Amino acid sequence: RVDSLRLQREVNDYQKEPLMAIMPGVTLAELWGVVGYAEDALRVVSVIVVVVGFLGMLVAIYTTLEERRREMAILRAVGLGQGKISTLLIMESGLLTIVGSLIGIALLYGAAFIAQPIVESHFGIYLPIRPLGQTEYTYLGCLWAAGFLIGVIPAWKAYRNSLADGLSIRL
Repeated sequence: RVDSLRLQREVNDYQKEPLMAIMPGVTLAELWGVVGYAEDALRVVSVIVVVVGFLGMLVAIYTTLEERRREMAILRAVGLGQGKISTLLIMESGLLTIVGSLIGIALLYGAAFIAQPIVESHFGIYLPIRPLGQTEYTYLGCLWAAGFLIGVIPAWKAYRNSLADGLSIRL
């Protein structure tokens, strides 16, 4: 190791010819360190986007409960229990999450297939298109579980509404 560092210094300090010696392992480690910060920043932005998306879905489902209170009351009046109505709302949020993530994956692969030859011809960078790995499946599973859990809040609100409240006319 000492000899390689000494050789690098000699090449860098060689006055007759302007040369520069690098050690690929050290240079790549520095490069991955810089890229690692950008990757961490993108991961944080992704988490923020997912949280904002879930909050938007929660607000949308929660606010539609007021308009759907009559529907819920009619379902309860014909014999559907509060637990089944809660299950319907939880399933709604879970299915929205699953369908949304599958559409997002399809759009990602579609954009990658379109962009791959363009990026390669203009910039000389090959973008590999690979199937989802174990990490992505783990993220999807967590995302889907969170989508079902988000539905618990509007389901709890619907559970608390009384039958008379849903059938009464509000002005």
